Amino acid sequence: MLKKLSIQFTFLFLVLTIGGCGATEDQSPSTTNQNSALEDSQFVEYGVAGRIIEITVSEDETILGTILVEGSKENGATYTEAQVTVTSDTKIYKNELSSFEDLTMDMYVNVFFQGDVKESFPVQATAKQINIIPDDAK
Repeated sequence: MLKKLSIQFTFLFLVLTIGGCGATEDQSPSTTNQNSALEDSQFVEYGVAGRIIEITVSEDETILGTILVEGSKENGATYTEAQVTVTSDTKIYKNELSSFEDLTMDMYVNVFFQGDVKESFPVQATAKQINIIPDDAK
């Protein structure tokens, strides 16, 4: 009887010990790091990617102009065509920070939108960032 009680006690002790060692999701360092990394990161997808087929220069101080970008369905962008407003806050990059004046017809660009998109055709949006993609990089 004493041996049976000892085995039961040992079994109960092991179950409680092993069960108590497992951390909950909130306590696990690896899960906590993964959760905070997911909360801190944002998946960003470009709104339109393609060739500039039209450039309009603005006389407004805050709006530099607009570009019409046309792309294909296979390039991973949300839209295949967009009328993009370029403001003084828009970041333009071609290996380094560039300017609106560096944009040319038939240039390939990836455009990240900022704010709301007007669901017309083509969509109309404001550019947060424009990346100029060299022809040999595509």
